[in-house]
Amino acid sequence: MSDFEYKKMRELKKMQLQEVEKYYVEMRKYEYDNHIPIQNIELRKAIHPLLLNIVKLDRILSKEEVYVISDKRVKDRSVPKIYACTHIGGNDAQRTFEAIEEHAYLFIADLRELYRDITGKLLFLNGAICLETNNKEDRHIAYERAIEVLSKNTNLLIYPEGCWNLTENYLTLPLYNGTVKMAYETGADIIPVAIEQYGNQFFVNIGENIRWHAKDSKNIDGMNEMLRSRLATLKYEIFASRGIYIRKFIAEETKENFVQDIINRCPYNFTKEDAYETMYRNETAPFIAEQLKIDEEFVRKLALKDAERKVA
Repeated sequence: MSDFEYKKMRELKKMQLQEVEKYYVEMRKYEYDNHIPIQNIELRKAIHPLLLNIVKLDRILSKEEVYVISDKRVKDRSVPKIYACTHIGGNDAQRTFEAIEEHAYLFIADLRELYRDITGKLLFLNGAICLETNNKEDRHIAYERAIEVLSKNTNLLIYPEGCWNLTENYLTLPLYNGTVKMAYETGADIIPVAIEQYGNQFFVNIGENIRWHAKDSKNIDGMNEMLRSRLATLKYEIFASRGIYIRKFIAEETKENFVQDIINRCPYNFTKEDAYETMYRNETAPFIAEQLKIDEEFVRKLALKDAERKVA
């Protein structure tokens, strides 16, 4: 029998951040184990226009701009949509919501201070599926909750790269296959979305629906590579819309400051090590670690953790 007890917000504010993170992990497990369904989905859909106006106001006050360079999706299909988006950090989730306009639950990991600040409160009002990346059980619960949301004909916004893309050379990082598995289990359309930021300007490119067909239904790896290819193409189209630059003409300080500029946009003390730890690490991981200049000892310890997870 679980001894979990709900706490009020004023109690959470007095707790250390690690205690808050532990509390929410325990809450998610308690609700899942006790078959407590996700609450107030229809209410969240109803208040979405209001929350979207708040997001727009925040953007205006932040002196940021959003440009949708293309929108190829089919909106009137009677299936839920999984908006699978590239990830650049900063305010990209808010700007993506503004670009797609439709309501969607946000699949989000490692919230940290978002558990307690005003941005997090708005996020919870909208609807969010939260998890701690390093907690295997919490990841499983989040996946099952995503299936629950989609099965109730509700959209999802997810970042299949699992982290910010801090690299210069990869249009799209390797993808976790959870997005494709969710679509397979629920019949949802996947809508690929690419987003890039240049200073205070965000450029969003929304692709065509990726639909499931019987002959492809079990080809998870193949569909995942298709999704990555679509995202890379959408990202390249953003680059092309801005003009093609020859590498030798790019200022050296621009390349040197690229990673730090992304990190500085986030007020929650995320680091390049955090991004590397949460990305999907396959055969490209050593090259990405080298490009980001990740400490070799950190990479070694992370490799040991990865090996332990595969055994578990």
